[in-house]
Amino acid sequence: MASMYRHSLVILVVLALGSPNLGAAKYAGDPFSLGVGARALAMGGAVAAGPFDGTAAYWNPAGMNLLEGRHLTAMHAETFGSLLNHDFAAYTNSRVRANSFIHSFGFYVYYLGGGGIKITKLNEFERPYVLREESHGDYLLAAAVGGRIAGKIDFGITFKIIYRDIGPVSGKGLTVDAGLLYQPRAYLRLGLMVTDITTGFIRYPSYTGEGFQTSGSTESIYPTIKPGLLLEHTHRDFTGRFAAAGDVKFENLGEAAQLSAGSASLDGHFGCEIDYRGMVFGRLGFDMGRFTTGVGIDVSKLTVDLAYLHHSDLDETFRVSAEYSW
Repeated sequence: MASMYRHSLVILVVLALGSPNLGAAKYAGDPFSLGVGARALAMGGAVAAGPFDGTAAYWNPAGMNLLEGRHLTAMHAETFGSLLNHDFAAYTNSRVRANSFIHSFGFYVYYLGGGGIKITKLNEFERPYVLREESHGDYLLAAAVGGRIAGKIDFGITFKIIYRDIGPVSGKGLTVDAGLLYQPRAYLRLGLMVTDITTGFIRYPSYTGEGFQTSGSTESIYPTIKPGLLLEHTHRDFTGRFAAAGDVKFENLGEAAQLSAGSASLDGHFGCEIDYRGMVFGRLGFDMGRFTTGVGIDVSKLTVDLAYLHHSDLDETFRVSAEYSW
């Protein structure tokens, strides 16, 4: 019974996020907000100011400037048990060129989806029956660039193409993210990321068939402001990091957010990481109040990270990512 409840809840959430008939924008971008990378998840998603790896183009494209060389990253997650598949792949090039305004660039592909959408039709007794079961999926194809202003402030911009498939209807859209980083002290870094800074959109065509009808619509994806900070200290062979970030929205989320006042809301992310000689990592965090933890190992040019997220209403999330740098 519990398993059936969880399955039904997740499917309802996915449909609510993706249905073009809702006409509400406040949840349109949520499928893309689950984060990427096991390192970031283990730290509660508190990485707007770092620490950064090959997933930087997603979290804050300005962070690509802090990497060295080229990075190839892949991730897979069983989100809320096995109800949703969550995959990510990225390439980042951060080889600084003399007198170049652009210091880095990267690309990534993001996918979140699963099955369980039942397509129904009314029979001769006006009762619904299931025609078939459809899968659903949200896809992002993104390109990012990063640069530096006056040698002090790092900036980055990510351009994203959206494709949403929710059974009989699919939508396409565009959006842009932008980020900044500033390091006033050797041990302190400040970050600011604004997702969907241009107010993204997803456009759906008209559709009629198999008991399903829509006149077509356009969903807006409102901006989210993500301030963050990173504190770092090294003692002998150990380095400790503490990170904090917030998601500030103006969508009248009310009790759906941790803190809210009027149309504004705030969800918090906190995490810490300890590494031994940059080879073995231990991590803890809180992602909007949900406990996270994980480990990582860096051997030569290969890094592997594992993460766990506890959810009180749904099954746990397990995430693994690997990165090769050269």
